[in-house]
Amino acid sequence: MSLAEKIQEDVKSALKGGDKKKLSIARYLSSELKNYLIKENLDRELSKISDDNFYKIVKTQVKQKKESLEFAEKAGDSIKVNDLTYDIEYLNGFLPQLKGEEETLNIITNIINVNKFTSKDFGKIMGLLKKDYNNQIDFNLASQIIKNTLNEWQTTILKR
Repeated sequence: MSLAEKIQEDVKSALKGGDKKKLSIARYLSSELKNYLIKENLDRELSKISDDNFYKIVKTQVKQKKESLEFAEKAGDSIKVNDLTYDIEYLNGFLPQLKGEEETLNIITNIINVNKFTSKDFGKIMGLLKKDYNNQIDFNLASQIIKNTLNEWQTTILKR
């Protein structure tokens, strides 16, 4: 069973179990997956979605839900905050576990050392990370680590 087909099973089980929160987010994700199939002009069969595309769709939904969560928190809407938190947890359950900060730093440091990258090679570093570590690391975190690491190294070189 593909990850996309698991969503259909969640819709069915939530309907049978009367779990309105799970039903809502599962239907929403199912709808987003079907929209992707329509946009890509593919059969409307969820099993046609590759895992990489599935992860991309889920990541987009998590990002959107997190943005909505920020607004709900600022507005003080505790009901909406609870609903969005549940949705984010549900969606994250479909994503692979990402490497931690220390492991990401080690990977980036290794890539910089092996390829002798400088502060001008940010794009090349990100390109290698996306090629070799897609769905394994948080690219927002990686971006910050790369900037910090390259800035530290540049500062060290300038002091010499």
